[in-house]
Amino acid sequence: MLKSIRILDVLIIIVVVVSFFIILHSYEQAEKNLKEILLKNQIELQYGANKAIAMNMESDLNSIAHELYEIIQYYQTNDYLINEQAKMTTQQKFENIDKITTTKTFFQTDKEFKIIYNINGDKNSPIGLDLSNQPYVQEIKQTMKPSFSSGAIGLDGSFQITIAYPVIDKNNDLQGIIGITFDPDQFFSKHGTIFDINSEYLVVIDNDAQFIVAPKNSIINVVGKKFYDSDVQQFLRHDPNTIKSFENMMNGKAEKYLITKTELGETLSTGIPVKVDEKIEYFALIMTHTKSLYSDAESALQTNRLVLISLAAALVASIILFAFSRDKLFKKGAEIIQIKKNLEIAEYKSKSDKLAAVGELAARIAHDLRNPLSVIKVTSEILQMQNKDLSEKEKETFEKQKNAIARMSHQIDEVLDFVRSMPVTKQTAEFSKMITNVLNNLLVPNRVKIIKPDKDLTLKCDPAQIEVVLGNLLRNAIDAVENNGIILIKLSEDQNYHIISVEDTGHGIPEEDLQKIFEPLFTTKQKGTGLGLASCKNIVEQHGGTITAENNPTAFTIKLPKNN
Repeated sequence: MLKSIRILDVLIIIVVVVSFFIILHSYEQAEKNLKEILLKNQIELQYGANKAIAMNMESDLNSIAHELYEIIQYYQTNDYLINEQAKMTTQQKFENIDKITTTKTFFQTDKEFKIIYNINGDKNSPIGLDLSNQPYVQEIKQTMKPSFSSGAIGLDGSFQITIAYPVIDKNNDLQGIIGITFDPDQFFSKHGTIFDINSEYLVVIDNDAQFIVAPKNSIINVVGKKFYDSDVQQFLRHDPNTIKSFENMMNGKAEKYLITKTELGETLSTGIPVKVDEKIEYFALIMTHTKSLYSDAESALQTNRLVLISLAAALVASIILFAFSRDKLFKKGAEIIQIKKNLEIAEYKSKSDKLAAVGELAARIAHDLRNPLSVIKVTSEILQMQNKDLSEKEKETFEKQKNAIARMSHQIDEVLDFVRSMPVTKQTAEFSKMITNVLNNLLVPNRVKIIKPDKDLTLKCDPAQIEVVLGNLLRNAIDAVENNGIILIKLSEDQNYHIISVEDTGHGIPEEDLQKIFEPLFTTKQKGTGLGLASCKNIVEQHGGTITAENNPTAFTIKLPKNN
């Protein structure tokens, strides 16, 4: 009897132990599968957002390069002198650049590379300062091409980017350089807010393997250092896979993702090259701690661990039965998480793909259209200045050319305004000044009458961005009205909002289109981009306001909060 009891006990123990290990293996496998699902989802989300971020950076950098190129075109067709006309041209271009990114300074030098003109009032950039020993000046002297100097220490002692262009006369002699400087962290980091993804790090590396932007940590500050520096490699644990992947990326063979182990733990990295004028200047990377990816499922995993411990003391039958049911529940939970993540992926991927596509279009437009368009514009202005006795027909031809250039430039700006991720910098601004600025830069035909409001409002907003909105609405209204058309701008307010309304006597918006006009890429115009009103909506919503449209009469109404 005792012997039979001992055998039974042993059998029970064996069954318990075997069952425990079966369940443990099942649990570990299920946990592994769940983590693989979460990692796969994060890769798709992160890579899609990374593409969109890189395209936005590309668009902004190409726009800055375009504005500098226009100044070069002006100086190559005029004497390289700092006269009033030159000051007006450079001041306008500087303001355009400053809308893209906050600029530290704009400078021009003479043949000896001493500053002869400076904008932005930077007291550390005095007239006469010698820049001849700066690396970007040496590069321009050797190549006679623009220079992107990422690792320069500015005149104020800060780490900055300098973009400099050579001024070359008709004899191919270098007459000097023009350039701008800006804060790389401020410029690049703003693009990291395009998507709200679970990502701790945005890293930017230049084509010389130097870190331009990187998060601060308690171990090492890599900004200004190069990838192959000894302390950087020590931080990366001299991992050969990381080195190989980095070299592939620098050679234009970037992998979709990389798992890296650093002194701060394991990270998931994605990287996309950023091109300016078809040349790779930077690499934008997103780095995420893998441990943070599993936070959504951690509580469920912890509960399952406690259940697993309690199973060891349960009866064999209960263990086996619960094991099967638990495994099914675990799989069902994984399926639910998979469905949820798939929906998130579909939503983010749709957004990132659209934004990346538009960003790529913007980068191509900036390069392929804006440069030759600026040449046409500058040449036209020079021809008019050189020929004072133009006939009426010739004047009419130049006016048509001016209008065509303005329309093309506006369509290009619509695309660029849509993809730029500009922070809202609110300040007190008078509506009368903003609408005056808009109308001064707007071509209003004689057939259209614009009636401004008698009253004025003091708004709390970003004036430059609200001027973009007003300009888009007024251009649309001008296109909509016919001969003797009237556009009425009205101001009002209630307890919480300042209200701006733009009405016109045009033919109205088809009722079936009213709900679609603010969607990106939707347009009823043959020559429209479908991005103007989408940009307006984005800007107004970033201000915490709303924009709506209605018919009878056709009116767009903007509400901006008074206290926000």
